[in-house]
Amino acid sequence: MVKKEKKRILSIDILKIVAIALIILFHVLYAIYQKNYLRPIGFVGVSLFFILSGYTLAKNYPSQTTFSLRWFLKRLVKVASLYYLAIISIVVLFGNQTYSGNIKDILLHFIFLDPLSKSAAYSIISPAWFLTPLIGLYLIFPYLNKYVKETKFLIVAFFLMVIFRTLSGNDIYTSYSPLFFLGEFCFGIAFAYNKKHSPLIISLMLLFINPIMIIPFVVFYLTYHMKFEGTYVPTKLIHFIGINTFSLFLFHEAFIKVSLKEWNIYNLSMPIAIIILILTTVLTAFLAHKIKEYLNKKIENPKRKNSHD
Repeated sequence: MVKKEKKRILSIDILKIVAIALIILFHVLYAIYQKNYLRPIGFVGVSLFFILSGYTLAKNYPSQTTFSLRWFLKRLVKVASLYYLAIISIVVLFGNQTYSGNIKDILLHFIFLDPLSKSAAYSIISPAWFLTPLIGLYLIFPYLNKYVKETKFLIVAFFLMVIFRTLSGNDIYTSYSPLFFLGEFCFGIAFAYNKKHSPLIISLMLLFINPIMIIPFVVFYLTYHMKFEGTYVPTKLIHFIGINTFSLFLFHEAFIKVSLKEWNIYNLSMPIAIIILILTTVLTAFLAHKIKEYLNKKIENPKRKNSHD
């Protein structure tokens, strides 16, 4: 896995670890007990990730208020460079244990539309449904970034999300629509510009649906304002895990399935399969980092005509 030479916010990396830990915990418990009452655990983790996505984008791109294909391609490359390699790795290692064998399902994953197909949804990397609403929110981020600074727009965003969740039926914890997570994403953006209390107060609208939905906003608010500097917090380790949460997100299901002997790698023993998975995760993260660097250079400096560099 790869480190970045970039100053990171400790509380944000801690929140990333909390989010991925909750998602992994949910999938472990659900794999064992198969109980729907466990789903709020995973929901809180996913909700936190959408808040963090909005926050980090607004912090890194405060002036991005109009759509730019170049900007969007860089965001897409950041996700796709690792996601595509993870898909290929899981298919090669596990084959029809994790998907139908239809090449169409793989292609749907590659264009982030897998939830639209019954055979592709929850196949290969089942938690990757999360990427469909995320990419949708990336597309509209510049416009949200322009208007969410105004409190009234944030209120409208939360109101739309509350209406959508209210009308979504029995499944109030999962949706492939960007509108379902609009409030979390906008909360993160607003919080990047205004660290006062208004975003948290507005999030209280969710009490009309389910009090559990307030938890991610409260966790983010409290953790962000905590002072970790000068404590015995293992800063380097936290930053390292924070950088690699996406790798953990994409591969943790495979580790769970192999550990529970639900999947196998070419009938090899479980310890050998776990070692192969670890090596695959590390190698995939490394290659994805190199691919991302290469493609970002191409996006930033398109090859000129007649150039022989």
